[in-house]
Amino acid sequence: MTRTPDDVLVEIHGLRAELMRGPDVIRDLEVAAERAEFAHQLAVDKALMVAVGNVEERKAAARLAAADTADVAFIARAEFNRARAKVRGLESSLMTLQAELKWMREAGA
Repeated sequence: MTRTPDDVLVEIHGLRAELMRGPDVIRDLEVAAERAEFAHQLAVDKALMVAVGNVEERKAAARLAAADTADVAFIARAEFNRARAKVRGLESSLMTLQAELKWMREAGA
C-alpha cells in the first residue's frame, strides 16, 4: 500500500498532539522524581543520625534503613528519563515525517 501526503499529514497531526502533552507529563514526572530523591535522602539522613558504630557501620545501617525509599526514587527517575527519551523519539519521528511529506510534494505525489 502506498502512502499519500494525506496519510503522512494524519501521522504528523497525531505526533504533534502527543508532543503537546509532553511538557506537562515531563514536568510532573520530574517533580515526582525530585521529591522521591529528597525523601530518600531525608530517610538516609534520619537513619544516619540514630545509627551506632563507626562511620562505615552507620553509613551501611542508614543505607539499609532507607532501601525502600531508594527503590522508589530510582523508579521515579527512570520514569522521568523514559518520558524524556520518548519525547525525543517523537520529535525525531516528526522531523522524518515532515521531510517525507516535503519529498512527496516535491515529487508530485
